[in-house]
Amino acid sequence: MKRIMYGLAMMSLIGMASCAQKAAQQQEEAAPEAAASNNEIRINCLFKVAPENVANIVNLSKELVAASRNDSGNIDYDIYQSQMDPTQLMIFETWKDQASLDVHSNAAHFTRIVPQLAGAAVGEMAIQSFTADSKGDGIRINCLFKVAPDNLVKILGLSKELVEISRKDAGVIDYDIYQSQTDKTQLMIFETWKDQPSLDVHSNADHFTRIVPQLAEAAIGEMAIQTFKK
Repeated sequence: MKRIMYGLAMMSLIGMASCAQKAAQQQEEAAPEAAASNNEIRINCLFKVAPENVANIVNLSKELVAASRNDSGNIDYDIYQSQMDPTQLMIFETWKDQASLDVHSNAAHFTRIVPQLAGAAVGEMAIQSFTADSKGDGIRINCLFKVAPDNLVKILGLSKELVEISRKDAGVIDYDIYQSQTDKTQLMIFETWKDQPSLDVHSNADHFTRIVPQLAEAAIGEMAIQTFKK
């Protein structure tokens, strides 16, 4: 995919405060070893496929994931599917450094599978990048969490309700719930906001303070919050 460099901050969510507010607080408290290296590369590759192609492309993506997780320098690699629009997929990956990504980008599994995914995409793949030292106002949040299998249907229902209402909030650019296709109990709330004031209003809205604590309570362990500024 494209060579994109950005810094990554990872924190945890506790209680009813917003993901972004908790992320900011815990960034100060986090141990040095928990912070992402400046050399780490995060790639979010989003693409849509025709409905009749979804099953085939998800299976092909799983093959790419399985092979790429064995590549040297890989930190995270997965394929996620939007639960609001099943034709919307995301390859979600993190690499130790540019050298690791270069090797991966020239690996046989990459050069064989990725062109097939790109060819099946409706329109172009969208590659997102975010840098920790950016001075922009836009805020991106990846909120990842796992739930028990017997809780999955309930939590997906609550998450979809949160998404539907939050998409109407002022200043929202993107808001969705994604499910890993290699581990169905792994979920991700994927959101983008115009600026911090918009996020602050959302974080104090009734739908947020009602639903997010239920998601946090159902999570196995703490939610992992990744925050970026455009």
